[in-house]
Amino acid sequence: MSFEFQIRSVLSLSIWVVLSSHSAWAEEHPLKLKAETSLTFINHLPAVSDNSADQISTNTLGLNFSTSLGLQKIDITFSVADARYQNFSFFNYTAYNYNAGLKWSLTPQLHGILSSEQKETTDNLPHTQNQGQGNLQTENTIRLDAIYEIDGPWQVLTGISQFSQNNQQTPEAGGDYTSHTISVGLGYVFASGSNMFFRQKKVNGQYSNQSSTSLYDSIFEQTISDLRAHWAMPDKSSADFYLSSIKQSHTNSPQRNFSGINHGASINWLLTGKSSVELGQARAIAGSSANNSNYTQKDSLYFLPRWQPSAKSLVIFRNEWARIAYLGSPTGTISNLSNDTTRDTSLSFYWQPDQRLTFSAALQNASRASNQTGLDYNSNQISVSAQYSY
Repeated sequence: MSFEFQIRSVLSLSIWVVLSSHSAWAEEHPLKLKAETSLTFINHLPAVSDNSADQISTNTLGLNFSTSLGLQKIDITFSVADARYQNFSFFNYTAYNYNAGLKWSLTPQLHGILSSEQKETTDNLPHTQNQGQGNLQTENTIRLDAIYEIDGPWQVLTGISQFSQNNQQTPEAGGDYTSHTISVGLGYVFASGSNMFFRQKKVNGQYSNQSSTSLYDSIFEQTISDLRAHWAMPDKSSADFYLSSIKQSHTNSPQRNFSGINHGASINWLLTGKSSVELGQARAIAGSSANNSNYTQKDSLYFLPRWQPSAKSLVIFRNEWARIAYLGSPTGTISNLSNDTTRDTSLSFYWQPDQRLTFSAALQNASRASNQTGLDYNSNQISVSAQYSY
């Protein structure tokens, strides 16, 4: 019996138990509907070289089911998004996304989450092997996490999960893969709301479209030591920190091995009752299946202020800068490795005249500068949308 089948069977059984207990539903109706329509005008599609202005219309329909039964709580969200391009129809897509979760509790001390999630997103940047074609990327995650509260603030953590990533087009780096993770850890929760958690993870993964040459190995293993802390400040501001050591090894192709340190810090500072600002930095190291690189290192900074002019409106500005370097040559010869610098800036406005109705508008600029020919772009877009919830 497969790992995925076991978790799906437990999840299906748990959902059936809760749904069959209709008399225990909360008074609030458990089923909610959400519909959204948006229109985006973009002056340049990064995956198309010249004269690539387009108009994109997207319609999304979502359903959410949420109910409780004793200490158990179930939450299921499903949505379908259909996007149509006026000029470049080969980018059209229909994405199916869902998230089914069960917050289970055997005792007040022993509890956790069982979940299954699918995310389908478009990745049409110019870094796939087949240019001029849309790429729908699908990510599936199944996980079971458990927490046991030992005594007071101390917690013992454990979990298992499966993750898979699949692309319509073959990326130059990354590729399709499946991984299985087992983790154990220890946490401490302060009375103030601050907390600190340490987890040790073991990951076994397999690429599904690797070459059979000696430079590649379809199987890999990771060892991850992860430390995270959350600081809840007295004025409702907060800060988050993490430090993570990652080591990836390949039994059949040791020249693909790499190791490094991931780290990040962010602060959400409440300026007034109507305004706040969030600042953050991160370094993310991830495996790469490019023929001249073992892994990527992404260093990013972001600045995100929020302002609420009234009870029914919100303004958000975001500016993010990132540098992505392809490192670790499997041949031992460092030559022509990619280095990209990206910048994403957006200004968004939200207005909610009614509890069920939300209008939004956004201006965005996205750019990339690369040392590789044909990967630079500078794109501006304007989007408007309306969302209705029932």
